[in-house]
Amino acid sequence: MFDNGVIYLIEGAGINKPCNAIILSLNMHKLFGRFDIFFERIANTPPHTYRISTFLPFLSYQFPITRTLFIDPLIDPPWERLLALHSAIGHILHLSGAGDYIRVILRDMEDGVVREDGSTQLGVLVNL
Repeated sequence: MFDNGVIYLIEGAGINKPCNAIILSLNMHKLFGRFDIFFERIANTPPHTYRISTFLPFLSYQFPITRTLFIDPLIDPPWERLLALHSAIGHILHLSGAGDYIRVILRDMEDGVVREDGSTQLGVLVNL
């Protein structure tokens, strides 16, 4: 499921290469960044054709959708390998419940508040 050799694609200057970029609307960018949507390559279709799906039930009226990414001959397209890794991470986060747990930790860090009810994960925050 994981791609052990993928790290070199996004290390150092590789993080800014076109193969590691995709242009999305603001809303889709947020969903993609939170691993709430994912791209799956569709076999036997034109190159760079993906089914875009979501883990969020309230978005089921919008997804899945199929899109062929616009490709400029002068710019490398997003690598299928990186989109597949993003999809795998999203599946792990959502199916294990880890995504919700991480969101709570990040929200607590942003709030900078210790809640009276004891629900703030202080040990985790200190270790971060």
